[in-house]
Amino acid sequence: MEIPMNAAMVTACASVLIAVLVYWLNHLGETNRSLQRARTDWVSSQLRELYAPLLVLAETNEKAWAEYRHRFMTNAGPGPCGHPLPEPDEARWRTWVETVFAPNARKMREIITARGDLIIGGEMPAVVLDFCAHAATYDALLSDWDGAGPDKSVLIRHPGSRFLSYVRESHGSLKAEQALLLNAARGRGRGRV
Repeated sequence: MEIPMNAAMVTACASVLIAVLVYWLNHLGETNRSLQRARTDWVSSQLRELYAPLLVLAETNEKAWAEYRHRFMTNAGPGPCGHPLPEPDEARWRTWVETVFAPNARKMREIITARGDLIIGGEMPAVVLDFCAHAATYDALLSDWDGAGPDKSVLIRHPGSRFLSYVRESHGSLKAEQALLLNAARGRGRGRV
């Protein structure tokens, strides 16, 4: 009679142990899925609210600047040359600053200011701060065009290709991470069907 009692206890203990193990594995799986969903949502927010709009505006600005430079700039064109611009060049430069370069810079600065919490990493990259400082100087240039100096340039220069490279690389790495996360989620979804 003792043998069936021991077998019953072992079976009962094994059943309880299996139930606890299944519960724990299920809980662990659900926690991992929740963390994956949260990471996917975070990366998607970084792309949608910060890096994608920045990339479009930075690429647009870069293309406009390259075309302006190609068509209109001479060695004495807008920039830190210290020489007065001829009147037609100054009028053209002002038009481009007022309608293209300053508005795009302002939009990018506003996006960075509003969504800086989505920046990759623990602190704001220096190149982003350099760009924001440059963008802010457009306001001063436009508010005092005649007092801006002979070359009508901003006080703080654009950080150049470093800014566009940062935005491109950040956007690219987030798109790659997003693709991996979405593929992993699809794989888990197919496993459950």
